[in-house]
Amino acid sequence: MKFYFPLLPICILSFALVYSCSKENDEVVETQFICTVDYVEFISDVNANVKFDVIVDGISDSFTAKHSYATQNINYFIGDNIVNIYNFIQNENEASFDFEYGLNLGAFCAELFPDIPSHEHIPFTAEAIKVLNGKNIGKWKIKKKTTLKSIDKQ
Repeated sequence: MKFYFPLLPICILSFALVYSCSKENDEVVETQFICTVDYVEFISDVNANVKFDVIVDGISDSFTAKHSYATQNINYFIGDNIVNIYNFIQNENEASFDFEYGLNLGAFCAELFPDIPSHEHIPFTAEAIKVLNGKNIGKWKIKKKTTLKSIDKQ
């Protein structure tokens, strides 16, 4: 009996290791990643902030992209192809515009999340309300989004 007693803990430990290793290899867990836009803020004639709300595996966080911007008629191009806003129409304290995630936004996301899962950035039409706090040229809180298939770049 003394000879077999040390083998029992070794067998239990071996079984536990084999079971846990095989379970890890069998399960592929896909990371949940959701990214939405909360607001666009024009700080000055050349600088803007875009606040992104992100959920990664159920954990929420917010990130603000701070970049310079250029305008062309009623279109705004924020950062080096980070965010593009087309057809910005303001009516007093309300605005509507087409929001497009720029091609270089993926690089911005990758800086925040080294193991970022693949995901899509889908353009949308926004209805926004101006936040009246007097500290900026215009902070536009997005209240409603409608998915776009493509953007009319006037």
